[in-house]
Amino acid sequence: MKAYRITIQLQEVHPLMWREVIIPATATFEDLHRVIQRVSNFKGWALDEAGSLFEFNLPEENLRITNDEKAYIEHGAYQENREDVVKRHGESAEEFQAFNESRLQDLETEIKKPEELHIGYYLEKYQSMEYVYDYEEKWKFIVGYVETDEEYSKSHPTLIDGAEAAPIENLGGAEGYNEFLKVYHDREHPEHKPLRDWAEKQGYEEYDPERINEKLKEMTI
Repeated sequence: MKAYRITIQLQEVHPLMWREVIIPATATFEDLHRVIQRVSNFKGWALDEAGSLFEFNLPEENLRITNDEKAYIEHGAYQENREDVVKRHGESAEEFQAFNESRLQDLETEIKKPEELHIGYYLEKYQSMEYVYDYEEKWKFIVGYVETDEEYSKSHPTLIDGAEAAPIENLGGAEGYNEFLKVYHDREHPEHKPLRDWAEKQGYEEYDPERINEKLKEMTI
C-alpha cells in the first residue's frame, strides 16, 4: 500500500515538539487532522461538543480546507452573488476600505471540506502545509512531506519518531504553553505542584511513543 512519511512540527513553542508519522496515501485531510490530534495531547473538544475548528492552508492553491461550516456557507453565497458583493464593498465609506479589501480576499479563497479531499496531491506537489487548530488559541503546525513508501503494509498510521510532550487545550496558545512549560519543569516555582496536578487532570502526558501508536491503531484509513 502506498503511504507517506510526514513530519508534524508545532510552531512557536520551545523546545520543538515534533512527530514523524507514516500515513496511508488514501488519507483525507480529515484523517490527517485526526492523526495530529492523536500524536498530541489534544482532545478536539475545546470549543464545543462537535470539536474545535481547524484548517489546512494552501495559499499556493488559494485554498483553505476547514471544518468551519460557516466559512463554507459564506464562500458559497459569495460565489453566487460575487458581482453584487464586490460592488457593495466598493461603495462603502473610505474608512472601511482596508477592512473590506481584506474581507474580499478571504472570500476569494476557495473553501473545501476536509473529508472531501485526499492529502496525496497536495503533499507531493507542495511538500508542506500549515495546520491551525482551535481558532481561539491558534495552535499552528507545519506538516512536511519526507518521502513516499510504496510498500506500507498497514491500514492505520504509525508513529516513527518524535520528541517532547504536546500541549493540551486551554493553555492560551503557544505563548501560554511556553509559560506553562517553565513552571511545569521548575520544582522551585510556587505554582509547580498545583500546575502539575491540574495538568494531570486535564490529560497532559509526556511524550510516549507506545501510547501514541496504540491510539493510531484505532484508526482505519
